[in-house]
Amino acid sequence: MNKIFKQAAAVLLTATVFTLSVFAANKYSEPTSRFFVNDFADVIDNADEEEIFSRAAALNDKTTAQVVTVTVKSLNGEEPADYALNLGRQWGVGQKDKDNGVVILLSTAERQIYIAVGGGLEGALPDSKTGRIIDDYGLSYLKENNFSKGLLEISRAVINEVYIEYGEEPEEGYTPIEDSETEVDPYTAKVAVSWILLLALVFFYLLIFGRRHRRFFWFGGPPHGGGGFGGFSGGGFGGHSG
Repeated sequence: MNKIFKQAAAVLLTATVFTLSVFAANKYSEPTSRFFVNDFADVIDNADEEEIFSRAAALNDKTTAQVVTVTVKSLNGEEPADYALNLGRQWGVGQKDKDNGVVILLSTAERQIYIAVGGGLEGALPDSKTGRIIDDYGLSYLKENNFSKGLLEISRAVINEVYIEYGEEPEEGYTPIEDSETEVDPYTAKVAVSWILLLALVFFYLLIFGRRHRRFFWFGGPPHGGGGFGGFSGGGFGGHSG
């Protein structure tokens, strides 16, 4: 009886591990038949969806790079960056040997948008540039809950930047985004100013009270923020042949 119980427990344990492994490997919904646009949150208009798909499909045909737009109702507690990157890996976005995939992810419940970029395109789409794309092309629409138009414009800009990276002409009327390494974004500037002011206060304190006090306590750190339609790029994924 005890032997039978142990065998049954072993079988149950094996089945459980297998089930969990399958679940972990397929955590996200499978892509739709159109692959390049997956509107699980049902927020993209038919006309905009067709335009997003057509542009991305043409990009894939000309360069093999893949830009996939995804909307979800909720991230289910997962960080937007992790969700976008892991989904891209599960779906095999981009060519595996080139790592040239991009996932544009929007979640309506958390009101977050993230751009995950494969390693092969990080030179064309660094964090500074993807952030500017979101700010300049999509943010005004997203804040008004016009997710359809916002995603259309963001995907358009991303696709054109990829075309430029591959030596192809962007579509007529598109102005390339200049990526200046010396340009400091507003957040970085605020952090720098905060640290300078803090160090100045510490120096002033030491100068005035240094002779009276042999020690002092310093705590704190740079300001930080997040949420609300921010941009992200990074990671690596690839493998879908398109």
